[in-house]
Amino acid sequence: MKTTTGTLAALLCAATAALALAGCGNSGSVGVGDAHAATLAPFKEVAIGTDFWAVQEAPPAGAKPGDILRAQKRGDAPAGAQGWSVVYVSEIAPGKLAYVSGEVYYPAAAATAPRDIVLWNHETAGLGDACAPSRRNLLENSVDRVPAISSQLAAGRVVVMSDYPGLGLPGPALYMAGQPNARASLDMLRVAQKFPDARASARYVMYGWSQGGQTTMWAENIAASYAPEFTGLGAALIAPAVRIRELTLNSMKSPTNAGYVISTLPGIQAYMPELKYRDFLSAEGMEQLPALTNGCYDIWELATSVRDAYQPGALTPGSSWWNALTAVDNFTPRGSMPFVMFQGTLDTDTPVALNQRERSALCKAGSAVEYNEFATLNHLTMVPEAAKRLPAWMDARFKGQAPANNCPAP
Repeated sequence: MKTTTGTLAALLCAATAALALAGCGNSGSVGVGDAHAATLAPFKEVAIGTDFWAVQEAPPAGAKPGDILRAQKRGDAPAGAQGWSVVYVSEIAPGKLAYVSGEVYYPAAAATAPRDIVLWNHETAGLGDACAPSRRNLLENSVDRVPAISSQLAAGRVVVMSDYPGLGLPGPALYMAGQPNARASLDMLRVAQKFPDARASARYVMYGWSQGGQTTMWAENIAASYAPEFTGLGAALIAPAVRIRELTLNSMKSPTNAGYVISTLPGIQAYMPELKYRDFLSAEGMEQLPALTNGCYDIWELATSVRDAYQPGALTPGSSWWNALTAVDNFTPRGSMPFVMFQGTLDTDTPVALNQRERSALCKAGSAVEYNEFATLNHLTMVPEAAKRLPAWMDARFKGQAPANNCPAP
């Protein structure tokens, strides 16, 4: 979901500054890497200064999800830690392998026990490759780009994240396509096992904000079948942007959200190539498409002047785009782990009513859900408030404590 327009970059930094999660100790659980470290093939380390992201080839026959094509040491890891940019293999659709970029961070000190994993699912970053989180410095405007990374590393954990398919590397970004992003995210758990010094365990907690909320919920849906060797202990959602059809319909009501609608279409079209922009966008709307490559967030500001961006019936039941967005949304929670949700009542990007539905779906599936709703907070200001409450929740998950649950009685 969109997280910027005009001065949003500064607001984003202010919001994420508060998202430093409190640390907790290692679990002592057996790591996947402990059993297989001796059999791991070494990856190619690429020196800093080379064009790390210039990847034109496809994964070779026999490649496995989580295999690393190349890794590059980062110079921006927090003190006492080391970081790597990686290009790795993901099975972004059944039987379809692709290279995806991401990041791995872990404490520089030798591990005395297996380290649990924190899996971050990022918010909207833009569609151009230069917008990929891994292509940016970890510290932006004196704020960690990745919420909680410094505290989680200080707690002795491994922190991993995916750019998602097509963002950062050649090819179209699968923005808001759901399942491909979740697959790429879960494959970062496998990537972590390729770093023997990380000594990553098989346990993880994941969390995401906005678009990352969709990734997180999709990951929970497929985790048992796609990454059964790992154990998810919980998931946190901050103003999640989950159901793309309803979110798009909501955004179509206001010209200020036209940029979000237009930016959503390329990711869905890349996932379903038979779709045509002309079936959704008017001529005036089509004229905005080049702005998607002008800058990471330019489209949101530029498109606010468009007053007739959509075709009549662009998103009515039975239309091609209606069917496509419905298919992206066609998943239900598995009830495999507890959730915590944070939602502001003034959020017009991911409205309360939509995320109350997600709460109901999670509760119906059997997850313990701690749902937190806050008056006067919106899509951005929800983040620092959530940050105050996340540390204890995540600490409790790694310690195996019973989760809070305020699901309504059936």
